[in-house]
Amino acid sequence: VGFCMGRGGATLRQMEEEWGTLMFFAQVKNNDSEMEKLCIFGSIRSRRGAELKVMSAVEHKKNGHFVRGGELMVPERVPGDDAGDDWGTDCMPLERTGKGEE
Repeated sequence: VGFCMGRGGATLRQMEEEWGTLMFFAQVKNNDSEMEKLCIFGSIRSRRGAELKVMSAVEHKKNGHFVRGGELMVPERVPGDDAGDDWGTDCMPLERTGKGEE
Protein backbone atom coordinates (compact mmCIF):
# COMPACT_ATOMS: atom_id res chain seq x y z
CA VAL A 1 0.00 0.00 0.00
CA GLY A 2 2.71 2.46 0.98
CA PHE A 3 4.64 1.86 -2.23
CA CYS A 4 1.57 2.63 -4.36
CA MET A 5 0.58 5.64 -2.27
CA GLY A 6 3.95 7.34 -2.28
CA ARG A 7 4.93 10.03 0.20
CA GLY A 8 1.76 11.75 1.37
CA GLY A 9 -0.24 10.01 -1.38
CA ALA A 10 1.72 11.79 -4.13
CA THR A 11 2.15 8.72 -6.35
CA LEU A 12 -1.55 7.86 -6.23
CA ARG A 13 -2.51 11.51 -6.93
CA GLN A 14 -0.12 11.56 -9.90
CA MET A 15 -1.78 8.45 -11.36
CA GLU A 16 -5.22 9.97 -10.77
CA GLU A 17 -4.15 13.07 -12.70
CA GLU A 18 -2.61 11.03 -15.51
CA TRP A 19 -5.63 8.76 -15.99
CA GLY A 20 -8.50 11.01 -14.87
CA THR A 21 -9.55 8.69 -12.05
CA LEU A 22 -10.33 8.78 -8.36
CA MET A 23 -8.27 6.22 -6.44
CA PHE A 24 -8.09 5.25 -2.79
CA PHE A 25 -7.45 2.24 -0.57
CA ALA A 26 -10.40 0.83 1.36
CA GLN A 27 -10.43 -1.76 4.11
CA VAL A 28 -12.33 -4.88 3.05
CA LYS A 29 -13.33 -7.86 5.16
CA ASN A 30 -12.45 -11.19 3.58
CA ASN A 31 -13.81 -14.07 5.68
CA ASP A 32 -12.18 -13.49 9.08
CA SER A 33 -9.40 -11.18 7.92
CA GLU A 34 -9.21 -7.60 6.78
CA MET A 35 -7.22 -6.31 3.85
CA GLU A 36 -6.89 -3.12 1.87
CA LYS A 37 -8.00 -3.02 -1.76
CA LEU A 38 -7.35 -0.29 -4.26
CA CYS A 39 -10.59 1.28 -5.50
CA ILE A 40 -10.39 3.00 -8.89
CA PHE A 41 -13.27 5.11 -10.23
CA GLY A 42 -13.57 6.59 -13.72
CA SER A 43 -14.27 5.50 -17.27
CA ILE A 44 -13.41 1.92 -18.26
CA ARG A 45 -10.35 3.14 -20.19
CA SER A 46 -9.19 5.28 -17.26
CA ARG A 47 -9.72 2.50 -14.71
CA ARG A 48 -7.84 -0.08 -16.77
CA GLY A 49 -4.98 2.32 -17.54
CA ALA A 50 -4.53 3.21 -13.88
CA GLU A 51 -4.89 -0.43 -12.85
CA LEU A 52 -2.19 -1.55 -15.30
CA LYS A 53 0.13 1.24 -14.16
CA VAL A 54 -0.25 0.18 -10.52
CA MET A 55 0.21 -3.47 -11.47
CA SER A 56 3.37 -2.62 -13.41
CA ALA A 57 4.81 -0.69 -10.46
CA VAL A 58 4.04 -3.52 -8.02
CA GLU A 59 5.43 -6.14 -10.40
CA HIS A 60 8.62 -4.11 -10.78
CA LYS A 61 8.99 -3.94 -6.99
CA LYS A 62 7.81 -7.51 -6.26
CA ASN A 63 8.49 -9.70 -9.27
CA GLY A 64 5.93 -12.51 -9.71
CA HIS A 65 3.02 -10.80 -7.95
CA PHE A 66 0.91 -10.24 -11.07
CA VAL A 67 2.82 -12.19 -13.73
CA ARG A 68 3.61 -15.86 -13.26
CA GLY A 69 5.08 -18.08 -15.94
CA GLY A 70 4.53 -15.35 -18.52
CA GLU A 71 0.80 -15.18 -17.71
CA LEU A 72 -0.97 -12.14 -16.28
CA MET A 73 -2.88 -12.89 -13.07
CA VAL A 74 -6.02 -10.84 -13.66
CA PRO A 75 -7.24 -9.14 -10.48
CA GLU A 76 -10.68 -10.04 -9.18
CA ARG A 77 -13.40 -7.83 -10.68
CA VAL A 78 -16.41 -6.50 -8.84
CA PRO A 79 -19.85 -7.37 -10.24
CA GLY A 80 -20.78 -5.10 -13.14
CA ASP A 81 -17.17 -4.21 -13.97
CA ASP A 82 -16.87 -6.36 -17.05
CA ALA A 83 -15.90 -4.37 -20.10
CA GLY A 84 -17.99 -6.29 -22.60
CA ASP A 85 -16.88 -7.52 -25.98
CA ASP A 86 -15.63 -4.14 -27.18
CA TRP A 87 -12.78 -3.88 -24.67
CA GLY A 88 -9.81 -6.06 -23.86
CA THR A 89 -6.33 -6.01 -22.42
CA ASP A 90 -3.34 -7.72 -24.00
CA CYS A 91 0.02 -8.15 -22.37
CA MET A 92 3.39 -8.93 -23.82
CA PRO A 93 6.51 -9.81 -21.84
CA LEU A 94 9.45 -7.47 -22.33
CA GLU A 95 12.97 -8.72 -21.91
CA ARG A 96 16.22 -6.90 -21.31
CA THR A 97 18.41 -6.99 -24.39
CA GLY A 98 21.62 -5.25 -23.46
CA LYS A 99 24.17 -5.12 -20.72
CA GLY A 100 23.47 -2.47 -18.09
CA GLU A 101 20.00 -1.54 -19.37
CA GLU A 102 17.36 -1.20 -16.69
